[in-house]
Order: sequence, then structure tokens, then C-alpha cells
Amino acid sequence: MEILRPTSIREALRAGSRHGASYLGGGTWLASRKADPPLILISLERLGLGFIRCAEARCTIGASVCFQQVLDGPGMPDAMRRAVSKTASRTLRNMVTVGGELGLLSPSSVLLPVLIALHARVRLAGRKAIDVERYCSDRPAGLVLDVEIPDSTLPCALECLSRTSHSIKSLVVAVSALAAQPRISGLRVVVSDCRGQLLRLSGIEKALEGAALPPRDRLAAMVRSAVSPRPDMHASAAYKSYMAGVFAADLLSALAGKGVRP
Repeated sequence: MEILRPTSIREALRAGSRHGASYLGGGTWLASRKADPPLILISLERLGLGFIRCAEARCTIGASVCFQQVLDGPGMPDAMRRAVSKTASRTLRNMVTVGGELGLLSPSSVLLPVLIALHARVRLAGRKAIDVERYCSDRPAGLVLDVEIPDSTLPCALECLSRTSHSIKSLVVAVSALAAQPRISGLRVVVSDCRGQLLRLSGIEKALEGAALPPRDRLAAMVRSAVSPRPDMHASAAYKSYMAGVFAADLLSALAGKGVRP
């Protein structure tokens, strides 16, 4: 196996075009032995992508920033901190990178639904930034440079389902809103079944825009009818659907209780 350490983005892209090449961030996926080892590893350590820049509520996070840096860094949205903290091992949080999470697009990612709820955009080398939602659906190839959160003050809440703190997640729900009282505004509801289905519930968002916060039972029923999650060994499809409704209703109610945004 050959390990390359480019010092520029252009050099990294040239190396990445070689047969059998793979970009190396924290290396957690490679260390797990769940993937065939690449012939060429391209380390990102010298590319200057380990930055966090927050100014006037806009945050840009470099691809080489690890989860522990997100947890400790100033200006990070609370939902982002909560998402990375779901990687319960501090050792892993010091290895897993934001760019690696996007590059891998793991079905059980807790961070991706939160990034979608926060209207985040991802920038790949040589391309214009695109919404993380579109990135997840299109799965474009390329070197992730950074992720931008346009408004780190946007209220966003997260809940997930797992057997233990260290288990792979079975369900993730993220909700954000500009306002939830007295009328709902700018709502986003994102549900992941952690088995490859990552949905933004646009129909529910449109139905509730400008409306008063519905009773929890009604909101939960709306979400349950809008999702068809896949089962796994820890949770049936029916249970995931039920909990998606419960989580979404609880999260939106919690945002409304906080007053969301004056």
C-alpha cells in the first residue's frame, strides 16, 4: 500500500484520479475492515482543512475537522454538538472527520440529518457548493473541502433511537424551524431509518407552514403516515414509524416551548 501526502488541493486531486486511490481522513472506516483496502491512500493532513470559522452566525467547517473539535469548538449549533456526541467513544470522536462522514454517507449517520435540517451546504474541490440534501441524494464523487452552515442560530433539535449508546442507530429525526409559535414558519423535518432511507418530509413542512402548532397526536400521525422505514435487528418497521412520529412531535413541541426565535 502506498501513502501519499499532498500539500495542495490540485496535487490531491491528481493523486485521487489514480486507480485504486482513496482519500484518508481519520481512517475509521478503513480501520474497521469493512471495506477492501485501497492500493493508494491520500492523506489530507497537509491540505489545511482542519479549520472552523464562525462569524456573524455563519460557520464553515473544514473536511479534516474531527467530531471532538465540533463538540468543543465555539459557535457550533447545539444540534451539531448533540449529533457528534452520539459517537459515544471519545477515541472515535477524535478520529471521525466531518469530511469522512460526508464522503462515506453512512446510512446510520446522525450528523447528516442535522446538516440537512440546518440548510447546510457542502463544497467539493472544483465545484460550487451544493445543499447537503442534494449531495446525499446525488452522491457526487470528489474531494470534500468543507461544510457551511448559513445560520448557526437556527433552532434545531435532534433525537435518535439505538439499543445502547455505542450501538448503530436505528432511527434519527431532526427538526428545525424559524418559528413554532404562534405560527409555524420555516419548518424542516428530516427522518433517517438508518438503513439507507433519508427523507425530508416536504409535504408535512408545506402543510404546516403558517399554521398553528397542531396537537402532538395529530403531528405524530402525520409523520407516521409519511414514512416507510426499513426494519433492522433492533427495531421493526412499525416501531420505527411510531417513534418517528413521537420524536418529531416532541421535538417541534420543544422548539415551540423555547419560543424558537424572537
